[in-house]
Amino acid sequence: MNKTLDIYAILLKAFGPRGWWPTTVKGIKPQYHKKRRLNLSSREIFEICIGAILTQNTAWSNVEKAIENINSAGLMNPLKIKRVPSNRLAGIIKSSGYYKQKSVKLKNFAEHILKKHKSGLKKWLKNADINELRDELLSLYGIGPETADSIILYAAQKPKFIADAYAIRIFNRIGFLNSLKYDYVQNYFENILTKDVCLFQEYHALIVELAKLYCKKKKPLCNECPVGKKNLCAFGASV
Repeated sequence: MNKTLDIYAILLKAFGPRGWWPTTVKGIKPQYHKKRRLNLSSREIFEICIGAILTQNTAWSNVEKAIENINSAGLMNPLKIKRVPSNRLAGIIKSSGYYKQKSVKLKNFAEHILKKHKSGLKKWLKNADINELRDELLSLYGIGPETADSIILYAAQKPKFIADAYAIRIFNRIGFLNSLKYDYVQNYFENILTKDVCLFQEYHALIVELAKLYCKKKKPLCNECPVGKKNLCAFGASV
């Protein structure tokens, strides 16, 4: 077993399945689904895309409030997002921060679906080639690599490793990385791990949990970290 899978096993034992990405099935609040659900509804898929855009530069708790507001307003579909006045949408998603810019991003994304993919978001994501899908998402205003890859992994359910700041921080400290560039880190994991959607989803969620609880940007809790306890982290060993 390679070391990346060793760490995955350690994190899974420490935290358990994370049930990420949470989606709204009933009511207005996104729910964590500990049991893997691969047959998502069109509404859930759109909500994941909305969440991926809203979570830029903010905590998920702030995004969750914005999603609840969108659900309460009955706006969780591309046509309604397109038609709602920009100032009203900005107010609805205010908790997510940068709400004026994000309202433009959401409306732009919704309009792209309606204009370019008349068969709907679900069919577009399902049928698209993964590389062509990524290129198309990156061509849209306000969608960078991390947002595009989140949509690909969780909404389209295609294997794409998300090399976010948490992953880069953790595996740089562990000592795996020769570069901190997004593409390098992504390629590193995609070349060493089996390209499995469930593995990539769960690993990403576990990495986020580790970063939030132990491998903090400032004052990491190395002595309490489940990876550090196994003597697998170069940074932890030097503290």
